[in-house]
Amino acid sequence: MLELDDIGQQLLADWLDLAAELLTTPIVAVSCLVNPEAVFFGGRLPAPLIDRLAAMINDRLRAHSGVIPVIVPVHRAATATDAPAVGAALLPFNDRLLPSRTTLMKTAAE
Repeated sequence: MLELDDIGQQLLADWLDLAAELLTTPIVAVSCLVNPEAVFFGGRLPAPLIDRLAAMINDRLRAHSGVIPVIVPVHRAATATDAPAVGAALLPFNDRLLPSRTTLMKTAAE
């Protein structure tokens, strides 16, 4: 993976563990609210780290299987590392949860 010494590897493992822990609850919320078929992660982390993070999140989600009705799988996005993964992830929210521009314009005009 990354060429780190033992201390660096341990710090990386701790960071990934914390990241997985902090991301699990929002993914459960998205799963219950939007019910997607999958959640995709992308960004500037090296692909092996994203794969490792996704696996850690999937393990935590399976641990919640008795609590939430549907477990949404988490995968690495199959796009370039600089692709706008966050923008793509926001599209369902823009479409379903936020008011349209015409509605906003009517409110502003009144």
